[in-house]
Amino acid sequence: MKIDLHNHSKYSDGVLSVKELLNLAKEKKIDIMGLTDHDSVFGVDEAYTYGKEVGVKVLKGMELSTFHKGQTVHIVCYFKNNVIPKELYEFSQNIINTRLQRAHKMINKIKDYYKINIDEDFLFKNSCIVTRGNMYQCILHSNPDIDHTLAQQMISDDSPCYIPASKMTTEEGIKLLNNLGAFKILAHPTLIKREYLSEILDLGFDALEARYPKNKAGEEDFFKVEAKKRGMLFSAGSDFHGDDKHAMIGTSTLNYDEFKPIIDKLEIGDDF
Repeated sequence: MKIDLHNHSKYSDGVLSVKELLNLAKEKKIDIMGLTDHDSVFGVDEAYTYGKEVGVKVLKGMELSTFHKGQTVHIVCYFKNNVIPKELYEFSQNIINTRLQRAHKMINKIKDYYKINIDEDFLFKNSCIVTRGNMYQCILHSNPDIDHTLAQQMISDDSPCYIPASKMTTEEGIKLLNNLGAFKILAHPTLIKREYLSEILDLGFDALEARYPKNKAGEEDFFKVEAKKRGMLFSAGSDFHGDDKHAMIGTSTLNYDEFKPIIDKLEIGDDF
């Protein structure tokens, strides 16, 4: 059994629609797929329904954006009985509005600083919730000959044009998710500066995404040890977006025995 707990659709910065994503998951022989769009849960019900049609079970989730001491910290979250709390739909709508305002500001800064053209109509027409990934795709679309590394630098944390997506601290994010009864996974710890990892983990996560495509040699074992020391579970996710910066769906997966402790915590039976 192949279980991939970290994937994105067009409801955030993924390239594929929900149906296209699930068709690909079926092709890649994924049995259970988590849909975890950035700060948005608006695709999960469509995914769950279509998943039943194609024979891929869908775990409804989200990837919450927070920050800790200047570090971007993403939290993959899932919910008991595979039910999204209604408060999270309201939260997602507020985030969409905030991200639109931020995107306008960042795009204007990028155009002024780097002296390039950006097709804003393309950006806002093709993005349900505008993330840096969407901005990156739009920069490439608007400037076909641009160096991809330069385009990535334009929207990076170190860019002079960068504006944080969220003013929510990781501690505040954990508190919000605790109030909603969420199961909280620290996403892609390999992308977090090692000196901050321990204090971030101690904020109260339930699991650590130990198996991840961009891990360096030995990191999966290291993250599993860190999780075990704290009584946490470990997770796996491909972080699929459908672009050239992220791995293919099914690259990093759990088998059923590895997934069982998570599904038990979520109080979901095998037939969901």
